Amino acid sequence: MPIRIEVLPEYVHILWYGKLVDGDLARLGRDIPRIGMQLGRAPHVLHTFGEIEGTGLKPEALRAHGRHLGTIVLPNRCRAASVCAHPLAYGMARMMQLLNENPSLQIEVFSDLEEALRWLKACPS
Repeated sequence: MPIRIEVLPEYVHILWYGKLVDGDLARLGRDIPRIGMQLGRAPHVLHTFGEIEGTGLKPEALRAHGRHLGTIVLPNRCRAASVCAHPLAYGMARMMQLLNENPSLQIEVFSDLEEALRWLKACPS
């Protein structure tokens, strides 16, 4: 699956690369809650899409992921920032922003990494 997950002190970095597939969202749905349990809090998340080559993600998978997010009771408010230079990734990230059903998760889409990091760090963990 074309994602790498790195747990950093201030946030979790998810680097997307290659061709995106529905299973990537399923993996996130398993891994991020597991990481949160280990940290004892819902982490802020930085998604970067600089190395994607295309997508096989189906719209229904995006909708299902948004619904899944809405079922998760987070112990704290958190943020997810997506940094997208590729138009395909930008569109997909905006769809996820619109489909997010979790009131404790704020999602924003950026074209600049430094701006995204400032936004993430402006919200206390």
